[in-house]
Amino acid sequence: MMKSKSKLLLYVFLLLSSCIFMFSERDAFSSSKNNPKLLNPHYVEAPSIALQFVQPSQRPKEVHHIEPYIPRTINYGLGLALPSSIHKGLDVDAGWDRINNSPTFKLDYFLPVRGWNDVSVFLSPRASLNNRRESFSFGGGVRHLLTSETMLGFHAYQDWVRPRNSGGEFMKETIVGMELSALPGYFSDLKLSGNVYLPNNVRESLAKDGVSLFKESLPAGGDVSLSFLLPPVFPYFDIRLDGQAHTYRAPNTDVTGHRGTVSVNSRDGMFNANFQYARNNSWGESYAINTGINLAFDWNALLNGNNPFSAPYKAMDKRYSRKMRDSLYSKVARKHDLPVGRSEIRSTLMASIAGDTVTFTGGFPDIPNATVTVQVSQSPWRDCMEVYTDEKGSYYGMISLPPGTCKLRLIHKPTGRSTEAKTVMIAENPDAQQTPLETNSWRVTPEF
Repeated sequence: MMKSKSKLLLYVFLLLSSCIFMFSERDAFSSSKNNPKLLNPHYVEAPSIALQFVQPSQRPKEVHHIEPYIPRTINYGLGLALPSSIHKGLDVDAGWDRINNSPTFKLDYFLPVRGWNDVSVFLSPRASLNNRRESFSFGGGVRHLLTSETMLGFHAYQDWVRPRNSGGEFMKETIVGMELSALPGYFSDLKLSGNVYLPNNVRESLAKDGVSLFKESLPAGGDVSLSFLLPPVFPYFDIRLDGQAHTYRAPNTDVTGHRGTVSVNSRDGMFNANFQYARNNSWGESYAINTGINLAFDWNALLNGNNPFSAPYKAMDKRYSRKMRDSLYSKVARKHDLPVGRSEIRSTLMASIAGDTVTFTGGFPDIPNATVTVQVSQSPWRDCMEVYTDEKGSYYGMISLPPGTCKLRLIHKPTGRSTEAKTVMIAENPDAQQTPLETNSWRVTPEF
């Protein structure tokens, strides 16, 4: 009777496993675009119960055009070719962007260059090419083990960023930060880190028509994060508090927010749960609840007719502190791929016609006290006169034109900036024409 019962349980388990495998394979093969786990090996899906409490706009955005086998193959090959001491701090990722038909690549390396008994000096180069931008970073820092339970570190980085395949000047930014790691006692654990971001320049690019000037810069701001493992209040559960706040500001860009999380984990690894509260200036407030159960499966127990499920580990009454010396060789926590502030400045031209006289006015807001050339085109463009901008970049002038149709524009030759071309029609009988004023306003356009 016991053997038949065990065989029945085994057959039921195998049947369910095969059904689940068939359905998962069918979904992965027929609708792989809807399965982020197959397309991004680094994506960890939150439990389904957690997503019920998260607003749709705040759910993680999956990238559906990454080839998952490329980074796996590269990292496997590097693991075989490089010594473990070098491969340990190396993070390489690569893929192919099918939308833009271009390769993507990321290399992040943490290299301890010199170590003493209680001091570590490190370098950290990074290169990243994705579908939107190309960025390079180089930095380093020093960490000092003050005591066997306290570590203090300082670091600095220099970043270079620009849009992908745009050419031209890089946007530059300097990052300085500090980190503190300590074991306050009673098996508690504290980690604190902060960074300040300082932009160095403004990248300017001129539109093809010369009318618009785009200004881009990386944001100024900072972030701070705190993680604290509470002393063992309960014998079989650990409680951790995590907090994070950030602000990044640039022209037409303001990303500010904070987040707090309370996590509870059982020491046998079977139960974990956390509650998260977040707020930022884009989405407002949000709440999330994550919970999960991990079980180990024992085939022998199933065949013997016993309960095959158990906790992954054996719970221990005593909790052990981590080795503080390991913090000397961990990667720095800082923000990459910050939002870019972008503004657009347009030159303006307004024109009115009275008889054969064209009165024009407008401005180059960012070119004060300069000389601009008035050009008229009936094919090709020809210079007619020069006018001067005031301290605000405004100009004013009048010009007489022969009867017919032509185009009028103003150009600042040293920079290539120009206004939009206005079509002007001078009638054969000038006294019979009175054309209303045409306007084109200057605007600033934010980047989303």
